[in-house]
Amino acid sequence: MKRTWLTLTTILIGCVVIGIMTKKPATTAQKTGGDTFRMALTSEPANLDPARGVDVNEGCVQAKLFDGLVRFDEKMKLVGDLAESWDIKDEGKTYVFHLRHGVTFHDGKPFSARDVVFSFNRLLDPAVKSPRTWVLEKVSGARERLAGTASDVSGISAPDESTVKITLVEPFAPFISLLTMPACYVLPADSAEMISDRSFFEKPSGTGPYTMVGRERDSFIRLAANPTYHGPKPTLETIELRIIPENMKAEMEFETGNLDLLQLFPSNYDRLAGKSENTGRIRDVPAMNVFYLGLNNQKPPFNDIHIRKALNMLIDREAIIKAVYKGRASVAHGSIPPGIIGHSQTAPGFPFDPKQGSELLKEAGFDKKHPLKFDLFQKSSQAAFEVTRLIQGEFKKYGVQVTLRPMEWSALKDAIDKGEATAFYLSWYGDYPDGENFLFPVFHSQNWGSGGNRACYKSAAVDSMIGSALHIQDTAKRAEAYDKVNRTIVDDAPWVYLWHLNESYLLGPRVESIEMSPLFGYDKGLTVTMRK
Repeated sequence: MKRTWLTLTTILIGCVVIGIMTKKPATTAQKTGGDTFRMALTSEPANLDPARGVDVNEGCVQAKLFDGLVRFDEKMKLVGDLAESWDIKDEGKTYVFHLRHGVTFHDGKPFSARDVVFSFNRLLDPAVKSPRTWVLEKVSGARERLAGTASDVSGISAPDESTVKITLVEPFAPFISLLTMPACYVLPADSAEMISDRSFFEKPSGTGPYTMVGRERDSFIRLAANPTYHGPKPTLETIELRIIPENMKAEMEFETGNLDLLQLFPSNYDRLAGKSENTGRIRDVPAMNVFYLGLNNQKPPFNDIHIRKALNMLIDREAIIKAVYKGRASVAHGSIPPGIIGHSQTAPGFPFDPKQGSELLKEAGFDKKHPLKFDLFQKSSQAAFEVTRLIQGEFKKYGVQVTLRPMEWSALKDAIDKGEATAFYLSWYGDYPDGENFLFPVFHSQNWGSGGNRACYKSAAVDSMIGSALHIQDTAKRAEAYDKVNRTIVDDAPWVYLWHLNESYLLGPRVESIEMSPLFGYDKGLTVTMRK
C-alpha cells in the first residue's frame, strides 16, 4: 500500500492470483476452468484488517472484500465507491460525502453512514495500534482520539444515514486521495465485537465485489463473486489467490495451465517473451514505485553523510538497468516516479562517479586496505538476488564489502522496524498518484519505522517544507514545492536511490482481456474477462 511496502516488487508484493471455479468451497487449491481468474500471492497476507495492513499482498485481498468512500479506477481517475458524490467546502477544510443507497455487507446487513464513522474512529483508536493513522491525522479531533483523551473523532460525523461529513484542522490538498487507501475501507459497525477480537477477519464481511469462501494459510485464499455488489457486477465467478513465494514454482504452475497471470522478472522475461505463443500477451505496466537501498541514518556507519553519498556514487545504475531490466526501468533521481506530480526530469540525483565516491569514503576513514563492511538485508527471493548480487559486485570494485542477508518477508520487516538492519534493499509503491505519497511517509520524521520512514531520516527543514507543500491547492505550484523537497532530501542522501521499474505480466491463454493500472495491487477484480 505506499505507503505500504505496498508495496515492493522485489520484496514483491505484487499480486499474482489463482482461481478455481466451484459451486461449493473445496479444502485445497485445484485446477479448474470456467469463469475463474487464477494468480498467486508471493507471501501469506498476514493481516486482512484494513486498519492494520501494511503491504500490497494484504491490500490485494482487502480491495476485493471491502470498499472505501472513493477509489481510483483503472484509468487512475478518482471515482465514487461507497460515496456516489461529494462536495469540498471551506477552501478545502470540509468534505461532505453522499452515500449510495441499497448497499449491503456480505452478511446482508445494510450499509450506512454509521459504518463509515465507526471504521474511521476505529482506525484512530489507540488500542487498535494501526500503523496507518497518518491517513486521517489531519481530521479535526484525530490527535485527541489517538492520545486517548476523546472517545470519538469530532471531525467525523453522520448528519443522516446517507451522509458523512469530515472536517480537517486545515486544508490538506491530497486528503481525498488518502481516502482511497485500504486503511479507509469500511467495516460493519454491528460487528464491532468480532472485529475487536479479530475473529471477524477469519471470514470478513465487507461490501466489496467478492466474498471469502475458502482459505488455507500459506496455501490459498478463495473468493467468490458477490451477487449483491453495488457496482459493476463481477465478470468472474471465482478468484483464488495461491501463496507461491518462489518465482520458478509460479512459472511452472503457469506453464502447466494452473495460473492465468504470471508476473515476469529479468530472469525469465526475454525467454517467455520470445515464445511465439506469448505474442501479444505481455503487459508492461508503468508502476508507481521507487527502488532503493535504505540506510539507517541514525546508526554507524550510515549516520555519516559522506558514506551515504559515496555509496550513491559507486553504483552504475544505467549499467544495471541495461543488464537486468533491458531498459524497462528509469534511473531514480529522487523518490518521486515519472508521471507523478512533483517528478522533475531535471532533478540531478547522483551521478556514477567512482572517483569522487572513493574520495568521500577515504574522508570517512575507509579504503581498500580498511574497507567499509556492512550487511545488506533483503527478501529471500530470486528477484531480489538478481539485483543485490550485482550491487554487491559493484561495491566490491571499490573496496566496499557487502554481506547479503536474505530473510523471509515478515522477519525482514521486523528486523528493519527494530533497527537491526542498518542497510536493506526495498522498494516503495505509491498508494495514489501524488508526490506527497513519495515524500511524507518515507521521509517525514514522524513516520520512523513501520510508518514508512525506514531509514530513520530526520530533518526539521524537510518536515516544514513537506507541511507547507501540502497546503497548496494549486496543482502546478504544489508540484514545484514537491520538487524542491525532493531535491533537498536527495542532498542528504538518506537512501541509495536506484530506479523506477515497470511491472510486466504475462496473460494466460484463457484470459480474454484485462485492464491493468499502476495501482494493480489494489485491483477489485472487475476488469478481467475469460474466454468461454
